[in-house]
Amino acid sequence: MKTFKHSGDLGDIIYSLPTIKELGGGVLYLDPEGGKDEPLVDWSVYDRTKLKKSSIDSIKAFLEQQEYIKEVKLWDPSVNVDYNLDKFRQHVKFNNLAFSHLDAFDLLGKKDRWNVEPWLKADKKNLPKGKSIILSRSCRYHGNYSFWECLQEEIVENAVFVSHPKEYEYFMYTFPRYEGRIPHLETENILDLAGYISGCDLFIGNQSFVHALAEGMKKPMINEVYPQYPSCIFQREGVRYV
Repeated sequence: MKTFKHSGDLGDIIYSLPTIKELGGGVLYLDPEGGKDEPLVDWSVYDRTKLKKSSIDSIKAFLEQQEYIKEVKLWDPSVNVDYNLDKFRQHVKFNNLAFSHLDAFDLLGKKDRWNVEPWLKADKKNLPKGKSIILSRSCRYHGNYSFWECLQEEIVENAVFVSHPKEYEYFMYTFPRYEGRIPHLETENILDLAGYISGCDLFIGNQSFVHALAEGMKKPMINEVYPQYPSCIFQREGVRYV
C-alpha cells in the first residue's frame, strides 16, 4: 500500500488530497512536529507549521472517511514514505495549492479535473431552521473589508458563522452591525463542521482551512482573496472571488 507524508498546515493537507487520490490513495502520515526536522519546511522563519498531535487527532476521522485514505498515522523520522507531500512548497507558483501539490509529482496535467471535481465527501447536517448560508472568516488572509461590511440583507438573514469562537468574536468586533444578527454555530469536531458545510447552499469565507473544506466539496461560494498571495483560485462555475 502506498504511503504519504505531510507536515501541514491543515488547509495544505486538504489541498494535497487530489494528489493522493491521483496516485491511488493509501496511508497518510502526518507530522505532529509540523516539519521541525523537514528541510522542505524548516527553511522558513517560522521553523515549522502549526500542525501538532491535537490537530491531527481532530482531522483524523474526517480524512479516514475519504475512500482513498486508508488510515491516518503519526509520522516520526524513522518512517520512510513513498511520497513526501511537503515537496509542494517547492512548486508554489500557480495561485492554487492543489495544483502545487500536483506539480510536485508531475501531475499538473490533471489540474482541469480538480478545478471542477469534488475530492471531499461528508454526511450532510442540517443547519438551524431558516438558515442556508455559512460564513467563516479567519483572523488572517484578508483583502476586502468593504465586501464584508456591506453584506446583503438576504445573506445576513440566512447565515450562520462557523469558526473558532475567537474568530467569531473578532468578526463581530470588526463588523458590529452584525452583532446579534448572525449567530455562531458551534461545531464539536471537523466531521461536524464538514457536515454543516456539506449541507449549506452557499459558503462565504476567506482563504482558510474552513474554505478548503468547502472548496474540496465544490460548494457554491464567495471567497475573499488575499491579494499578496491568492493561493486558492479555481476556475469553475458557482464561485465568485472578491
